Amino acid sequence: MPTAQQPSLIVRQKSPENIEFPFASLSDWLIPTEQFFVRNHFASPDIDARDWRLRVGGAVERPIELYLDSIKAMRSTTLTAVVECAGNGRVYYVPPKEGLQWQNGAVGNAAWTGVPLREILEMAGVKRTAREVLLVGADSGVVDTSKKTASPGPIAFARSLPLEKAIADSTILAYSMNGRDLEVAHGAPLRLRVERQLGYKQAKYLTRIEAVADLGRLYGGNGGF
Repeated sequence: MPTAQQPSLIVRQKSPENIEFPFASLSDWLIPTEQFFVRNHFASPDIDARDWRLRVGGAVERPIELYLDSIKAMRSTTLTAVVECAGNGRVYYVPPKEGLQWQNGAVGNAAWTGVPLREILEMAGVKRTAREVLLVGADSGVVDTSKKTASPGPIAFARSLPLEKAIADSTILAYSMNGRDLEVAHGAPLRLRVERQLGYKQAKYLTRIEAVADLGRLYGGNGGF
């Protein structure tokens, strides 16, 4: 619950949960986890971390499955970085724009701890033909049926990165935020954190990573990606 020093968060949407940080209350360079904004495209999935595993496949030599404990046992790194929703400040557009009417608080700076995505990809042995890396979350839903890119049924939330960005030192799979285990609202048990990318690229609730050689397959008709 908010204290006298922690003003109430601003609920922009109840389902799926989308919550804004009251930006006028900013007082430190790190946003406390309980005050950090929440952005969801679909409802948060129900994941039991004990049964969860990360599957890595596609254009790799050795498809692998990793449990959370085995990922946490790897060499960790901490990245202090900002994440910002692409729609931050949308309320100020004239004429108004479609979408959640964020003011200034769909942005925050936190310390993210995890493992470099590069090390996971090296374990699987990415093939030379790979050009992109697709990251798929456990959250799924139906894209707005009023849009031309509407999905015929539920799709998983997924985003891709060029291989050179995926293997950068600053691209990590985070399981901790501000020194504590990642919370469900922020993508537990594992989420992507990549520098200089807007929030919609920071896929949460990760369950699958796929190295992709055929970009036509990646972008040819799966509008949810």
